[in-house]
Amino acid sequence: MEANNETRNVQQAESLAGQVGSQAAEVQNAAGEAVNKGVTVQDIVGEAVNEPSAEEQKALERRKVLSETLITLDTEVEPLRYTLSMDGVGFFSLLDIHGVKAKQKAGKTTMLKVCAAAWLRGAQFRVKSELEEPRVLWLDTEQNRPDVKQILTDIVEMTGLDKDYITSHLHVHALRCCDYANLHELMLQAVTDFKPQVVIVDGIVEFVASFNDEAIAKKLMHDLQVMSQEHECAVVCVLHTNKADEDHNMRGHLGTMLAQKAGTVLECKKQGGIISVTCSESRHQEMPEWSITFDGEGHIVDADEQRQQFIEQRKADQQQKRREETERKQKERLDYALKCIDDYSGSISRKQLTEILIKKFELSRATVSAFISRNIGSAFYEVEGMIQLTPDNVLPL
Repeated sequence: MEANNETRNVQQAESLAGQVGSQAAEVQNAAGEAVNKGVTVQDIVGEAVNEPSAEEQKALERRKVLSETLITLDTEVEPLRYTLSMDGVGFFSLLDIHGVKAKQKAGKTTMLKVCAAAWLRGAQFRVKSELEEPRVLWLDTEQNRPDVKQILTDIVEMTGLDKDYITSHLHVHALRCCDYANLHELMLQAVTDFKPQVVIVDGIVEFVASFNDEAIAKKLMHDLQVMSQEHECAVVCVLHTNKADEDHNMRGHLGTMLAQKAGTVLECKKQGGIISVTCSESRHQEMPEWSITFDGEGHIVDADEQRQQFIEQRKADQQQKRREETERKQKERLDYALKCIDDYSGSISRKQLTEILIKKFELSRATVSAFISRNIGSAFYEVEGMIQLTPDNVLPL
């Protein structure tokens, strides 16, 4: 038994000695190679000492990023490339994200159908494409499948383009039933495969668990910006505004981040069946307003002239209402003034009548004085400082 142990110990020692010898040989060979190359042991030690630390390596990486992102007067940059224009003013530029906002059912999707028709056809109404036969990717996260298909039907109807052209240049996906956790990856895959110049995300709110989570909103906007840069496309995000009629801000932190990051934000408003599109925010020149509506057969048509008529009619109606209100107030004041004169047996001093009317209607002295002067000679008369119902002198009782 002791002999066996001694044998094993001897074998282990020999094995260890062999390993040490092998390592020593490798070191000796490396040293020999270094000497052959003119490198001394001191050089090897110095190189090890001069190796950057982990923190120094991170600093080098940060400096590299800063060097790549530095913009100077000599830096050559490409000018903005717009995908659409309105009366010569460009909007929805490439390599950037943009927003479309509105109240519910206020025409956001209808407006984007017109934009898509312009991209594919070259122009639609006053909207003109600045791209040559672009590919458009449309991701709808809100509507059911029949309504999503209606997007294609309406665009074909507006453009008159054949089925094959539409199929090769416009991809529309109904993502309503997809889990929000998968939407971003699905979008990236579609962008990678289809290589669109324009990406429409109709319902960007579905990409997040909560539109009020600031961290998630920041990350999503950052990811969309990166995607627009890497794939050289314009990303148009659709988001509702807050519910209050007077509040036109997009919902939650997601809306705040989109408004901050977007190159352009368009707003749709519906009045009297007319959808008006305005540029609420822009880093550059604001796009002019334009309008669309539906005709009697449900087709999308230009409504700029109709919108102008609507505005003029509304202005006329408002002016008429103001006139009627002014007349009503004047009649009320005159009726009360005549009653006061009558209560004073047909004659009251101008000063006293003025004080009564100021108190009754809470008007300024100048307004009451002008009112009395305007009605002298028609509704009543002024005789020696007295306001009376007849032009004759009235003896005091």
